[in-house]
Amino acid sequence: MMRVDPAGFFEGCYIMQQEDIERFASTLSDGFREYGMFRFICNGSYSYSKMKLFWAVQIALCSKDAICIADSKNANSVMIYIRPGSKEPGIVEYFKTGGIKMLLTIGLGGIIKLLRFDTKIQEVAKRYKSEKDGYLLAFATRLDKQGQGYGKPLMDALLQYLDNSGEGCYLETFKEENVELYSHFSFELMEQIPVNMGGLTLYAMYRSGNKI
Repeated sequence: MMRVDPAGFFEGCYIMQQEDIERFASTLSDGFREYGMFRFICNGSYSYSKMKLFWAVQIALCSKDAICIADSKNANSVMIYIRPGSKEPGIVEYFKTGGIKMLLTIGLGGIIKLLRFDTKIQEVAKRYKSEKDGYLLAFATRLDKQGQGYGKPLMDALLQYLDNSGEGCYLETFKEENVELYSHFSFELMEQIPVNMGGLTLYAMYRSGNKI
């Protein structure tokens, strides 16, 4: 699915193919089980099946312009990096990739919550992310595989790619403990904003592009 592997930076990772979307979505759904934003969307009781569908749609929408990698075909750990200049998908693409099914499954209330979060996320991102910057959409490891090093090769490969390409990278997280993790990888905390949804806080982080 990934169009290119610049200079072979991701040859040590598993690059997602069309048939892997469900597997990648499953890993992200499992890895984000304890993520406050998704618990709020699911009305406080996390729904693995609903979030798996959400991630399947998200991956399908962005995969043509994204670097979608895992530690192996088993996809114990998954990363989705959207490259600079990627176009926002239109409503037609959304419905083609399962938008109607997602609406029926998650429900109107859940969709409204997702849209509210997306509006806030985009509002904050515009303050720090330029057209020359990439966006780390997702990085997660299955709960029973966390702490076993499955995600490290993915982050190492991404950082090598970013340093070589000179691309800056923006991300946001709603977990305070993730701030220290990403700070270790040279991401700087730009802002933390209380979100009037579920009592959550959005942490905006940015890694500047420094071409070597």
